[in-house]
Amino acid sequence: MRIRSVLAAAALTGAAVLGAVAPAQAAPTNDTTQDVGALAVVHVVHYQHSNYGGASFTLNGDYGCDTNPDVDWQLSSYSPYGWNDTVSSFLGYSDCETKLWEHDNFGGASYGAYTNSSYVGDAMNDKASSSQNS
Repeated sequence: MRIRSVLAAAALTGAAVLGAVAPAQAAPTNDTTQDVGALAVVHVVHYQHSNYGGASFTLNGDYGCDTNPDVDWQLSSYSPYGWNDTVSSFLGYSDCETKLWEHDNFGGASYGAYTNSSYVGDAMNDKASSSQNS
């Protein structure tokens, strides 16, 4: 099983290089068309509101997800990025399916894994604290 962890902090107006085993990027922004780097591969764009509205938070890496059910990328805490308990919808890219977790380090209730979700449901709305992409 190959797992890539997304670590470190990101600025509200730009992308920051993150990573453990492989570089990744996170870019929270109100501009969903922001350039996140020539080599970045988008995994998932999280949205503040349902139906992909409001501010967005993008997770990127140097390659996409594979088609195996194992975890390819994960973010153990949204808190360093100011996105704890904020996600209401998300769009997946690069063959990634996202699973949201209620608590840091993939604890508590979960939602998914799904490629896209226009609304994460009342049980998870504004409650996600970590996620995994497979």
